[in-house]
Amino acid sequence: MQKEFNLFFRLIFLILPILLSPPSLAGNRLPETIIRIGILENVYSANISADGGFEVIDLGTGRHVKLKSSSIYLILSTSKGIRIGDKIFSPSLRFNSLSDNEMLRINGRRYRDGIKISLNNKGNLNVINELGVEGYIYGVMTREVSPEWPIEALKAQAVVSRTYVMKNLGKYDKQGFDLSATITSQVYGGGESEDPRTSKAVDLTRGRVVTYKGELIKSFFHSNCGGHTEDVSNVWGGEGRLPYLKGVVCPFCKKTRQYYWEKTIKKKMLEQKLNEKGYNVEDIKKIKILGRSSSGRVTYLKIYHQRGRLKIRASRFRMVMGPNLIKSTLFAMEHIGNRIKFYGRGWGHGVGMCQWGAKGMAERGANYRQILRYYYPKTKIEKWED
Repeated sequence: MQKEFNLFFRLIFLILPILLSPPSLAGNRLPETIIRIGILENVYSANISADGGFEVIDLGTGRHVKLKSSSIYLILSTSKGIRIGDKIFSPSLRFNSLSDNEMLRINGRRYRDGIKISLNNKGNLNVINELGVEGYIYGVMTREVSPEWPIEALKAQAVVSRTYVMKNLGKYDKQGFDLSATITSQVYGGGESEDPRTSKAVDLTRGRVVTYKGELIKSFFHSNCGGHTEDVSNVWGGEGRLPYLKGVVCPFCKKTRQYYWEKTIKKKMLEQKLNEKGYNVEDIKKIKILGRSSSGRVTYLKIYHQRGRLKIRASRFRMVMGPNLIKSTLFAMEHIGNRIKFYGRGWGHGVGMCQWGAKGMAERGANYRQILRYYYPKTKIEKWED
């Protein structure tokens, strides 16, 4: 119950100073949480417009100013506040559409509900989309899965994405928002990313999340597991051993083009990328695999070079090289002169739900609940909000 009251009070403070009546906690259900998504960070300027009439509220003075729907307004950061045209406003503004059916536009892209623009501690602008959780997930879905996938796979993704949001509220509080719009959170594209099929999946699972012993889970997911998902402790040791994030066999993602990959990389390129991250490597002689997890993924590598030896966690090595270059840690290597060839399976860290596996399960008749319980064993699906 304490968890529900914390979220309740968080909602109140997020929507102030917009005048709303206090929400009800009838039936121990919460109204939809308002979240803050950082869509632009530390920029000097931004353009704002709307499909219909809209207004700006100066959060410093409380002044409301109506803006024309046919106009594009340039927002500039200044030492005195935020400038719109020839007017200087306070360091924090909120823009609202005057119609429930019309969206605001930032640099031409459409966004639901409200936009807050504030000066950050560097004197530049942070542009934040303030909207309900369900509207946010509408704008996430097509960046994660294809709208053409079976509806049960889409519903599974909607529940996983919603769980991620609710679990990570306040992740970027110091910057003034909850989540970013990039891969550091979930990729969010606003109204331009919405599709009727993915939005239907969101609506059909409205408010539902995955829990373990009454708490929201860490709902990690990835593109393709290569045949077996991974235990979280083998990827991020600090996450500990979570019963619902242990590896499971996945025969459902094999018939996809993401299942196999290979990449040949020059040793000089490997050195460059390692040195950019401060590893001080020179003239790589060879790279040796030190061990594998129960899923077959590489756990550690040892890099032999002119200055010595470097032991590095394979998941860290993958991120240093680039996750689109070394697509997973489920790989083997072959040394070919001044190059190293990597042969691998899967795409992503391998923890949690395999998205292509979810698609495969849905094609075999599994519903979204069965999919989620398979990839997150010992969990429950609960309705967190109305």
